[in-house]
Amino acid sequence: MVSSVYRKKRDRPVVRIVIGVIIVSLLVIPVASFFYHFNGDSNDYFHSKMLVVPTGSMDGGPTEYEISTIPKDSTIMIRILSESEKDKLKVGDVITFYQNGIYTVHRIISISSFSIITKGDASTSSDVPITKDDVIGKVVGVSVIFGDFVSAVRNLLTNAWPYLIIGLIIVLIMLYYIVVVIHIVREDRISQKIKSGTIDN
Repeated sequence: MVSSVYRKKRDRPVVRIVIGVIIVSLLVIPVASFFYHFNGDSNDYFHSKMLVVPTGSMDGGPTEYEISTIPKDSTIMIRILSESEKDKLKVGDVITFYQNGIYTVHRIISISSFSIITKGDASTSSDVPITKDDVIGKVVGVSVIFGDFVSAVRNLLTNAWPYLIIGLIIVLIMLYYIVVVIHIVREDRISQKIKSGTIDN
């Protein structure tokens, strides 16, 4: 009888851990799937970079291209391009380039072996021609929702109190799992003593 009650008590932390693992998995899988598609259906994050678009120059309405309109404050994923990949750029691609000390995200409207001409979808005129050496990467993913989340977090972190709340939550989670582990270790020791006959069941 005592042994049966003990086993039920001993199983509780294990059940909590299993439930915790299931819940974490249910969260991790959709997040991993989101970032996979956000990264242009690729798991290569070493050659990618996330940026928040601070202007509405690319918010010109829907287009027929794979990367359509990019509203202001959207988060974009940029694939850093090698020299050989830059040779494959085409009209319609949205690229990031560095010129005169400014990073710009605009669409290619004309391209030749000598120059690339870009324009914001909401702009009335094209940009100054650039070369492939100016190109940094190509936009492979756009997320308005993630951009709103990043902006909200950024706004919250301008104050000191969110740090305290986040720190407290992390500490509480760590303490909870430390207590769970201590209970499991303690109950395992009791179980070993019962099996060895040191404690009568």
